[in-house]
Amino acid sequence: MSARVQVQALTPVVKLRERRVEKAMREAAQARGKVAEAVMALEARDRAIAAHDLAKARLDDWFAGGLSGAAHLIEAALARREAIATARDADQRLRDQEAVALDLAREDLAVALRDLARAQGRFDAMSGRLDLARALVAADREAREQLEIEDAGALRRIR
Repeated sequence: MSARVQVQALTPVVKLRERRVEKAMREAAQARGKVAEAVMALEARDRAIAAHDLAKARLDDWFAGGLSGAAHLIEAALARREAIATARDADQRLRDQEAVALDLAREDLAVALRDLARAQGRFDAMSGRLDLARALVAADREAREQLEIEDAGALRRIR
């Protein structure tokens, strides 16, 4: 296959590979966004759990300080403590789910990055072959031009 034919054959292949790299880049960016969202959700859930723990600790300190006060205040504090514990348990379950979602998002990101690397490698390989074919075409052109110059010079000497 001549260099010109290679250039004609490889040009659309290189363009296709380039589009695949661009698509893989978009997918990797989306996967990075999903990981970032999952991390933020997990951090927010951790803050909520910490807030529950702090509220529960304050109530525990109040109970440890001695139970002085009206019975309805003590009952309200016990009910509040139980509500805090229930909310913390619910947030902990949600946190566990969000941790799983984060792991899945990270796995998707790893796949997207592998796909991007593969697409980039294929593009680079085809682009390199196209560059080589173009260089061969340019070398052929230069050789023909050089021969034309030499032939023109030889004709001048003959006259």
